[in-house]
Amino acid sequence: MKKIYTLLGAALISGGAIAQSPYAVTGQYQFGTAEFKHASNGITFYDNRSAVNQNQDRIDFYTENWDAGFNGWVAAIQNGAVGFQVTNVGHANDAGSTFVIPDLLTSTPANWILLDSDSDGQVSPSQEDATLTSPVIDLTTGGLPVAGPYQLKLEWEQFYAGWAADTLFVAVSDDGGATWDEVEVMNNSVGREGRPNPEIVAVNISSYIVDPTNVRIRFRWTGFWDYGWQFDNVTISELPDNDMTILSTFRGDLINSLMYSQVPIGHEVPFVIGADVRNIGFVDQTNIALQWEIFDPAMVSMGSGSSVSTIANLTYGQNDTIWIPTTITPSALGNYTIEFTVIATNLDDVPANNNITDDYFWLTDYTYAADYGTSNSAIFNYGGNNNGPMSVGNIYNIEANGVIGGVDIGLDGFAALVLDELIYGAIYKWDGAAWVFEDQTDDYTTVAGDEGTVIRLFFNSPISSVVSGDQVLVVAGHYGGTSPDGPAGFDMAGRVALGSVQGSDETGAILSLTDPSAPIVRALMIDFSGTEEIVEDLTKFEIYPNPAVDAINISLTLVKSTGTVINVLDITGKVIKTVNVGEVNGDKNLSISIDEMSAGIYFIELVNADGKQMKKFVKK
Repeated sequence: MKKIYTLLGAALISGGAIAQSPYAVTGQYQFGTAEFKHASNGITFYDNRSAVNQNQDRIDFYTENWDAGFNGWVAAIQNGAVGFQVTNVGHANDAGSTFVIPDLLTSTPANWILLDSDSDGQVSPSQEDATLTSPVIDLTTGGLPVAGPYQLKLEWEQFYAGWAADTLFVAVSDDGGATWDEVEVMNNSVGREGRPNPEIVAVNISSYIVDPTNVRIRFRWTGFWDYGWQFDNVTISELPDNDMTILSTFRGDLINSLMYSQVPIGHEVPFVIGADVRNIGFVDQTNIALQWEIFDPAMVSMGSGSSVSTIANLTYGQNDTIWIPTTITPSALGNYTIEFTVIATNLDDVPANNNITDDYFWLTDYTYAADYGTSNSAIFNYGGNNNGPMSVGNIYNIEANGVIGGVDIGLDGFAALVLDELIYGAIYKWDGAAWVFEDQTDDYTTVAGDEGTVIRLFFNSPISSVVSGDQVLVVAGHYGGTSPDGPAGFDMAGRVALGSVQGSDETGAILSLTDPSAPIVRALMIDFSGTEEIVEDLTKFEIYPNPAVDAINISLTLVKSTGTVINVLDITGKVIKTVNVGEVNGDKNLSISIDEMSAGIYFIELVNADGKQMKKFVKK
């Protein structure tokens, strides 16, 4: 069955090409300062960095990981029914939830702290206010000198999933809790999709501590039946004078704010790279620049240099982005690596966190992708009707004439949200004023085993033709569902430019996804016509076991077939193994070793003079 899905209509969005890159805007998270005691730049977020990396070359005067329970910390509820708890199992995800909360990826996973706002037996939403307060801490026993002034930061690992009304605070007291200095850390405006896990947060507390022997720390959550907050490994440590770090890396199209993880050969353009840098040291940093180097798939350097543009000045907690246009164009198929180092006028006191590597770019045979491959969330619907139809996808720039023959679609890992659902892929082309429907695949009914995998769907006739200069929107969609668990969910993976993800909700409203996560919806720039056609002399084509571990067995029956070839393809469509079967007249059984292949999604392709057929399998 093939349904022409018209919810997107002839005019998906009313705007033109995507707005200029948002990454040049200083400050990834913005907070109002009028109603809060301290300005937002007193807070630092270390995005895309490991906790271990941040802990190098510093002195910790206090640390708590809750592996021994609350250990003197006191959890209290001021309002509502939800409080802080020690956990080792994480958030209680409800069946059918539209957003699955992962466990905190803490560096000390025995225990951590959780506030599970939408669980804990709440029958109906109520305003929540809960605190977690430390015992009195004497920092001098941890090595802090008795005499100040001090340069200190409070730091922790967290995973935060906000929604409608929650706000996170941290407070510091140096008189045993009689008076407090409180700072807002996050609120619902920062979103929940695509959040780092763990996210390392630091607050400059230098001005709050005069008496280091009588310190207390207080975490506070206010919310209204939202998602929750997990955190661990609270430390009070020295705040160095000079310390720069790199938060995130970027590469892509500055005009359209598009970032890709996979680009098909023929559509490659010179690298434009960049990074968001932040001052996490006590004193101002000046003349901040990026050093960079690009490596080809064989890890041979293709070029290096320093950014021509610099950032004149950053105070503690401030960040800004440096973009670098290069003349380096990828040419060999495979994975490319970009290494960055941030430098400034002052010699950095903590050089271990000045470097970051971006290895999320592949030049492929024919796959165009924006996602980073490993799911960090899923999307079921844009609007409030969780059973309604919707679509979501990525915008791709076409750099060479060709065709789009298919779509790869990543499905969520929850079986209940995948089984027996209709999904499809579709293409829209920008005509200068609106998105115009171009082509759609046949519907696909999901089956057991599809959860957490990538489904490959093919266009029939005509294949969607594209020419250099086209901009296309490739979407995955579903028609909704009335089951208790709702419709199928599509995986989201990695961080991309705001506005480069688009789609529609169950009302037909045109929406641009404002959270920077890319759905696993990939354009396949190859003519697949005939891939699913019946080969005339083929009466049986079976593969087993599926999933497979060491080998995949193939059983087929052909009548007087010559030149028969079996190919094994990876998820990008690259042929990684070929078996020349030759002439087949009757039954043929063979086994192909896959022991050396990494776990993932693959395809077995049968090719002969009459055509070809393809089957998917999973390597465990």
